[in-house]
Amino acid sequence: MRILFTTLMLISLNVFATASIKSESGIFAFVGEQVDFYQFEPTVSDDVILMDEAFKAKYKILEQVHGEFNSDVISFEVYDHYGTPAFSRYKYVLLFVSEHDGKIYHEKYQFFDVYKTKSGGWAYCGTPFEYEEAVKPKPLENIEFSPRIEYSTVMYNEAYAKEVFPEPAFEHANGKAICRQGVYVDELFRIKQAGVLKNRGHSAKPASKTLSR
Repeated sequence: MRILFTTLMLISLNVFATASIKSESGIFAFVGEQVDFYQFEPTVSDDVILMDEAFKAKYKILEQVHGEFNSDVISFEVYDHYGTPAFSRYKYVLLFVSEHDGKIYHEKYQFFDVYKTKSGGWAYCGTPFEYEEAVKPKPLENIEFSPRIEYSTVMYNEAYAKEVFPEPAFEHANGKAICRQGVYVDELFRIKQAGVLKNRGHSAKPASKTLSR
């Protein structure tokens, strides 16, 4: 009976435990895979006009990049002025979320689509500095993605193909642009931390752990 009572107590504690973010910057950054994603109507007071579309998302956490979360699955709300968030179209994404009054929210518009590397890590293909002009860029790294990332360029002339898929990040051969360079997730987090997240008041020392590559 004592063993049964202890087991029931542990189950009860597990059920009522609250998943929460632990992060000195207030940001939890993770590589995730979509489990569920749908639009909903949020409850707002009569004097509030909501200009954004609202969504609820659930993601499986594949790698914790910055901060900690005490569950393998995370649920959060997403607000987007332009409709369905772009990140929902990708299979794997590096996402940035924060917690307010016990609820978790996506940091508006902030994400990177990421891909598996041959060494087992995660990385972005190409240059990620388009929307972070204030952040000093670092040289791209040579990365072998697995599976290989490639795009057909047969509908483009050579000059336009190289404009869309610039060298040396992409290698052009046989009507395809093959991704050869990119940025790993730890550097992707640094870019956002030094840019838009800093501007939003989320600043902290960079994570000291070494991520898999």
